[in-house]
Amino acid sequence: MEDWQMTPEERSLKYEREQKERETKRKKGMKSLTAAQLKVLKRSHNNLRKLINDIEEMNDLYLSDIRELSQCFYDMGNEFVLDNSSYWSYKDPDDE
Repeated sequence: MEDWQMTPEERSLKYEREQKERETKRKKGMKSLTAAQLKVLKRSHNNLRKLINDIEEMNDLYLSDIRELSQCFYDMGNEFVLDNSSYWSYKDPDDE
């Protein structure tokens, strides 16, 4: 049944069910990370939070923030087997 054919209550139940399924998959995925991967992910997430706050509040970044962002980039690339090449030499495999 298409969304437009559902009553508001049916649509609400459908979206709640889908949200619970996504949340279950996310929790399962987080549990499957190694301790090092989880540490890198949390550290990177918190650094991004700080950077976003600084940009929004001050419209500025400190050099130390840029250094931390760079370190997070390389840590994530190493822990999750991502391409750490520079922006200019990076080729997105999905574009090929």
